[in-house]
Amino acid sequence: MLTRQTPLEWRRGYALHRRRTKTDGYGETMSYYDMETPDLEVADGAAEGICWQDVRTWQTGGEMTSGSAVRESGEASLGVLQGVCYGALEAEPFDRFVIDGKVYELRTVQQWLGYRLLQLQRMF
Repeated sequence: MLTRQTPLEWRRGYALHRRRTKTDGYGETMSYYDMETPDLEVADGAAEGICWQDVRTWQTGGEMTSGSAVRESGEASLGVLQGVCYGALEAEPFDRFVIDGKVYELRTVQQWLGYRLLQLQRMF
C-alpha cells in the first residue's frame, strides 16, 4: 500500500469517541457514544494527525468520489474520508471521529507496518 506523508501543517486533528455498549430495558445490547468527553484529542498539525489520501477502491472504476478539494491550508475532504495515521492510534470500526466539527464513523481500519489506514464515513 503506497501512501504519501503530508506535511505536519496539513495533518488534521480529531477527537476520538469510542463505541461503548450497554443493555437496554429489554436486555438487548446497544451502542452508545459519550460525545461530550472524547477518549482522545489530537490537534491540527500534530504528528499523530490524519494524512488525507485519495479514496481508492478495488472496484473497476478505481475511485470513489470523496468531495475532497485542495485548499491553501491543505486538503479538505467531505463525505467519505480515507487517511493514514502514523502514530499508535488504537481504533475499531464504528468508533466516531469529530473532524472540523463534523462527525464521521470509522468503517474500516487496516493495520500496516508503521501506520494505520482509516476509512471514515460522514454521519448526517
